[in-house]
Amino acid sequence: MENLFKEIHVDKITDKIVDQLEKLIKDGQLMPGNKLPSERQLIDIFGVGRSSLREALNKLETMGYIEIKKRKGIFVKSIDSTLQLDPLKRIMQEEKNRIVQLYELRSDIEQASAYAAALERDKTDLEEIQKCLKNFESQKGDLLYSWEYDLAFHCSIARASHNFFRIHVIMSIFDFSKEFIQPIIEGFVDSKESISTIAQQHTSIFQAIEGRHADAAREKMKEHLEWTNQKLIEYFQSTLV
Repeated sequence: MENLFKEIHVDKITDKIVDQLEKLIKDGQLMPGNKLPSERQLIDIFGVGRSSLREALNKLETMGYIEIKKRKGIFVKSIDSTLQLDPLKRIMQEEKNRIVQLYELRSDIEQASAYAAALERDKTDLEEIQKCLKNFESQKGDLLYSWEYDLAFHCSIARASHNFFRIHVIMSIFDFSKEFIQPIIEGFVDSKESISTIAQQHTSIFQAIEGRHADAAREKMKEHLEWTNQKLIEYFQSTLV
């Protein structure tokens, strides 16, 4: 008779905090690079003690979900940020023209991302994409290129696809390529004409996602990244002359 029953376990407060934050990260509501509220704010939000919170945060850091930076805060970590990428970075440093190949990979992923976003997006997703779009288009009325706003736009589309891994992979590609690509892009996107072209391309992608036109969203993303990739090719060809 005793074998019918199982011992009752009461969940620890720490485990509940871990489960909640882990779910937010997996669902893409907390994205790589996002800064969490301070310890004091989290204590108030969760209604828990400092020791329970710190135990939960330490556990999440050990699991690789967050990074605690002294005097800076608590940040969501990319799921593959612990991968050994030094050899790849050395190759990129020695053969910078391979950036074109990296952009081809990014294009493959982002086309699928735009397609899925058009099918899966909700009202909140559209608001976030549109916010990123407006941020990129204008700062105090002037068109200016911003790597951060560009990144935010593309990540918002990945998030709208509601695929946890896609969000992290896109973010990781940006993180990995930033030191190689950002200076080059800022070099050729140096005119209002170029910035306006990118803004128009972003708008076309958004409109296709908003209208749930999946094929069009994928095609518009393809056109956008092919335009950028061609600029990269032209840049490397000019440096070889």
